[in-house]
Amino acid sequence: MKRFQSEGKSDENHNLSAKKPSIFRGLILAMLSGIFYSLVSVIVKELTNLHPGQIALYRFIAIFVTALPQTVQVGQNPFGPKKFRIHLILRGIAGGTNIFLNFVAMHNLSISEATSIIFSSPVFVTVAARIFLKEPCSVSQSFAVVFTVTGIIFTTKLPSHLTDKQVVYTKERLCGLLAAICSVLCSSLAIPLTRKVKSVHQAVMTFFYGLVTMAETLFLTAIFGNFRWHHCGIEAAYIVLLGLFSFVGQTMMVLALQCEMAGPVSTVKAASDIGLAFLWQIVIFHEDPDSYCIVGSALVGFSIVFIGFNKWRSSHSGVSDSQNVEDKS
Repeated sequence: MKRFQSEGKSDENHNLSAKKPSIFRGLILAMLSGIFYSLVSVIVKELTNLHPGQIALYRFIAIFVTALPQTVQVGQNPFGPKKFRIHLILRGIAGGTNIFLNFVAMHNLSISEATSIIFSSPVFVTVAARIFLKEPCSVSQSFAVVFTVTGIIFTTKLPSHLTDKQVVYTKERLCGLLAAICSVLCSSLAIPLTRKVKSVHQAVMTFFYGLVTMAETLFLTAIFGNFRWHHCGIEAAYIVLLGLFSFVGQTMMVLALQCEMAGPVSTVKAASDIGLAFLWQIVIFHEDPDSYCIVGSALVGFSIVFIGFNKWRSSHSGVSDSQNVEDKS
């Protein structure tokens, strides 16, 4: 009898140890998603010849085409379950509008001004997840959001922009600011919707997302922009990499939201985005960092470590509590 009990406990310990590596799975996937999305931002800045809507259209075509084989292999309805179809449509519209406006903002603003607004989305995502998904918003999570946003403000040197009297609000600048603000609002809606339909297969979600966003972006670009053929040479390679990185980043984001709450996922993604933007600023754009960038990157890096530690602490205490209950019984 004792032998069976010891075997049962060893099996439970084996199962618990097998589950431990997945504790950080959602946060790691969110960080990887941020890495690939940051690479997409670099490519968008390099493709100055093309309209932002056309670049977004290339992105969504790549997501749609790349997700098609996996969707066929899964064998499920490519349009998703009926009870979630309206959520999938709204997710596609919000996500497509978010990327379209995101690229417009980067096209009309400097990268520091665009990121200072766009990367503030974790604050609004956390609030939206609390309202619509009833997700808890702990004090530690709120601190992580504050650290991330503060790091973003320092890295993008927002205080110096606000006090600069030489800033001229041209038509392009106002358009970029409005696009960035609306992009944040759309992102705050798209991420909780992804979390809402987390039971839908990842391939189906990505395929349907690509279908809706492709049709929407084609319509928006036909109205607000003009289609141009890309230049020969490096631009063709950029477009291919844009599609590949977009698909991987989107897939990682969906998988992250299927196993982790929307607030921590959006915070880690924004933190990795801005941290890598700091790196690309040095390596690719050859801009020397100043004290603002150093302080900002330190705060952003601290927020990632803080979220990871808090996740480990909560999961560890959960295992301890369950073990104590079993011991008492």
